[in-house]
Amino acid sequence: MRKPNLFLVGAPKAGSSLLWTMLKEHKDIFFSTNPEKEINHFSYDELAQNSYYKDYKVKSEDDYLKIFKKGQSVKYLADGSVSYFAYPSIPKKLYKFNSEAKIIVIVRDPILRAFSHYNMDKRMGYATDSFSEYLINKENKYDKFIHQYIENSLYYKHVNNYLEYFSKDQVCILQLENINSDIERLYKFLAIEKLELKYNSEKINVNKEPRNIISRTLQHNRYLATTLKNFIPKKVVSSLEFLLYKQAARIPIKASDRILLEEYINEDFSQFKKHML
Repeated sequence: MRKPNLFLVGAPKAGSSLLWTMLKEHKDIFFSTNPEKEINHFSYDELAQNSYYKDYKVKSEDDYLKIFKKGQSVKYLADGSVSYFAYPSIPKKLYKFNSEAKIIVIVRDPILRAFSHYNMDKRMGYATDSFSEYLINKENKYDKFIHQYIENSLYYKHVNNYLEYFSKDQVCILQLENINSDIERLYKFLAIEKLELKYNSEKINVNKEPRNIISRTLQHNRYLATTLKNFIPKKVVSSLEFLLYKQAARIPIKASDRILLEEYINEDFSQFKKHML
């Protein structure tokens, strides 16, 4: 059985859902539908030990490969698990699994990415303190949150981890801010037919917050939500979303939080822009 040969590894909250929405429409790319997008096979142990999401799904390699059974005739078998981005053990695992695989990384302004990640956690009920509190007291009890907010914004550090194992020809870096032009490079990178599609990230990944206990449960249990989606027609799911979720207001980052984040992130981002963009 053929192995997955394309990994959309993140960064989280940087446009991976938008990119997945675009790529899953392509005839040459097969993404799994159950679990949908994020399988978290190679990060299973890391998530079990270090993450408050508890969103690890497929542990055994046999179960992992079965997910891609229906796509064996497709050029690319793709895994869109963004949990693969910032754990240093993952690039080696992916290389050992398939040394010829291609890696896609999508990034955005790292400050906005970090704050967006916090806002998602707050809506889902994981983050109960202010963003300032996590940044000021970033050790000890907050270390799992800091992995999500700061580590996932250190693009240079983590892309370098991938380049220790995969050649530059195997890694494609895109920017969310330039997605409609960068997608041209991605088609060339994958050597696949270009699709004449343009997407608005504001519409694809609208911030939503739960209206009731049912939607809060679904947000906390992504596996349950994905499983239900596979059994309920899309039209029904779309009609139910209005009853379950409401659009969340976009809250701007405080100037003091931005300054503090810049202290942690700016040097890495400067190196990233200089050497990788």
